[in-house]
Amino acid sequence: MRRFALLLLILSVSNSVWSQASMGLNKDTNVQLGSMGIGTDEVPMANYWFYFPENRFIDSLRVDSLATRFAVGLELQFPTDKAYRTRDKYDPFLHELYFRKARGKTWFFIVAVIVILYLIYYRSVFKRQFELRVSSMFRPYYFEDLMREQQISSAAGSVHAYSIGLIVFVLGIMLYLINLDFNNLNTFFMFVVVLIIWTLISMCLFLLQRITTLSLDIGYFLSRNFQRQINVNLIMGLILLPLFLIAYFSGIGWQANWILHNVQSVLIVWISLRLWVQLWGIIRDSMLNLTSILYFCTLEMIPYLLLIKFLQNSL
Repeated sequence: MRRFALLLLILSVSNSVWSQASMGLNKDTNVQLGSMGIGTDEVPMANYWFYFPENRFIDSLRVDSLATRFAVGLELQFPTDKAYRTRDKYDPFLHELYFRKARGKTWFFIVAVIVILYLIYYRSVFKRQFELRVSSMFRPYYFEDLMREQQISSAAGSVHAYSIGLIVFVLGIMLYLINLDFNNLNTFFMFVVVLIIWTLISMCLFLLQRITTLSLDIGYFLSRNFQRQINVNLIMGLILLPLFLIAYFSGIGWQANWILHNVQSVLIVWISLRLWVQLWGIIRDSMLNLTSILYFCTLEMIPYLLLIKFLQNSL
């Protein structure tokens, strides 16, 4: 009986201790989890999803925010804001003295290539005449062979040789205009205009010389001087064409080269050499008399002197 009463007492005490322990455990759990307990007015509803780390990993797989970042680089994007270019009005490199003036144009090189092809054609078709013209400049007795060749063959070879020298001379005139800072004239159209004008001047001068020599009965005198003129033009054209190309395409770093800044002197030397060769030919042919001197001074020297003086005063 005593044992039974002691057992009931123990069971009752254990039940009361267990109930108090359960209540304390629930209270501690609510305090630790904070908002994870059953919500009241003071504590919100529990959100078990963001509490556990494994659930955070599952959320990163479910909503792949990193994939959109990689996709942006593969998509065509258009800027929404306009960024305007700003210019500093006090920038010294905006001054016209610092601007690069490109003078090299394609047309000059194309004309030079045409002259070279024209020379190759003349060299292949009129091979004998070309050799005589070059040789007669250094050995005078070849000039007589050239005159006999002109009597046998047609005058087409002389026209081709004269045209080659004329084109190269006009290229020198264009360099002279460019050196005077007439950059707007640096076009193929202007080259054609200058070529036509110089051709007309040469034709008018030749017609005047022809009429004068026929009236004075010295037609052979003009033919020999004209062939010497063609020889000088052809040789000077061959020598100066590569120099004109270098001077034209030299750029800003080579603007101080001698040819570009003295192209006027080069053209004057060209004309002076031609006149000297003609005068030397007159002396060598024993044709130095009053008539030939008057003709040479009036129709050979004075027209070029007047033209050079006019260009210097106008340009």
